[in-house]
Amino acid sequence: MTDERFPREELAGRLERFQAALAGAGLDGAIVLQRADRVWLTDAAFQGALLVPAAGAPRLFVWRGRGRIGGGCPCEPEPVAGMGKLPAAIAAAGLAGWRRVGFEEDVLPVAWYRRLVADVWPAAEHADIAPALRRLRSLKSPRELARVRVSGRVLAGGFAALRTILREGMPEYEAQARLDLAMRLAGDQAAGRTRGFNAEARGVVACGASAAVDTAFDGPIGQPGRYYLAPMGAGSGVIRTGAPVIADSTAGYAGYLTDMTRTYHIGPLDRRFVDAHNFCVHILAEVTRRLVPGAVPEELYQWAVDEAAAAGYAEHFMNRGENKVRFLGHGIGLEMDEVPILARRFTEPLEAGMVFAVEPKIIFDDGGVGVEDTIVVGAGGGEVVTPLELGLMQVG
Repeated sequence: MTDERFPREELAGRLERFQAALAGAGLDGAIVLQRADRVWLTDAAFQGALLVPAAGAPRLFVWRGRGRIGGGCPCEPEPVAGMGKLPAAIAAAGLAGWRRVGFEEDVLPVAWYRRLVADVWPAAEHADIAPALRRLRSLKSPRELARVRVSGRVLAGGFAALRTILREGMPEYEAQARLDLAMRLAGDQAAGRTRGFNAEARGVVACGASAAVDTAFDGPIGQPGRYYLAPMGAGSGVIRTGAPVIADSTAGYAGYLTDMTRTYHIGPLDRRFVDAHNFCVHILAEVTRRLVPGAVPEELYQWAVDEAAAAGYAEHFMNRGENKVRFLGHGIGLEMDEVPILARRFTEPLEAGMVFAVEPKIIFDDGGVGVEDTIVVGAGGGEVVTPLELGLMQVG
């Protein structure tokens, strides 16, 4: 486990690249309020605002958690008595004169946006800096990748342990709880971030038809949850012989997440599930091989969709009906749902150091199968950081 901070020179480099993006977009500066974005730029988790000019020194205003900011942060934290005092602090810092200002428009609450516009930049033009910032974050440094690899080992260890945890008659929620405990004891940070609006997320262990329930989450596995108003994670179904048990979870280490899925079973499985699972393994193995610099996300996704159609799985690939998702994998790092996404309209070529969770799955009405690994894009093909056998894992 580590409390080691990123060095000041790496954080300064991140800020410089962000400032270059601001200058290239013709912006005077940007205000960064979303936590994962601030974490990436400052290596600290706090409540506050980071003001980044296109040129010159950033200003860091903090109203809670100032003591959590390390000495490597390239910005000196300045205390502010809450969000309500932020406009005055920005004006006092001489930053209210910006004429073109960037906001994280994908996540910034409308109320905050309106207040900042009205009280600080009423005459300024506004632009969305989230795409540029998320693009910069998608390229992981060697130190970031080191944390991703540790996270992956913790996660793979938990999934290996799950094979010894599952038993006939065990409630799904107990299986998930025991998986969570195994990973927590091995170093999982427990907390995970998502960026999407209303995107609650946690792992799931689902046996048989539990994997096929209607889902309120943008993922390919049904998540029954224990209560109807908390439709996330495992439900109250039980592990039983002859039904596939699909487990999907994340782990985190020092801020960085990995994502993984494996499928288990007690006793023999119907050949339909075995064949479908083997198909998912084929898709994952081939996409892993193709995760090289220059590959196009949209083309990888379309290849998998075409393969599913040719194999007779078009209806059930990545779930079915209204629950079908239109992606094959997603970027991952400080957040679970980073860019790029292996989906249509993502046409910018991949670069070395990007990290993806690739998750081919097939969901039938009576059960789901599939696999998922977290993979680093590399010149020789993808590097799997969640190492564990891909085949169906028999319990007992």
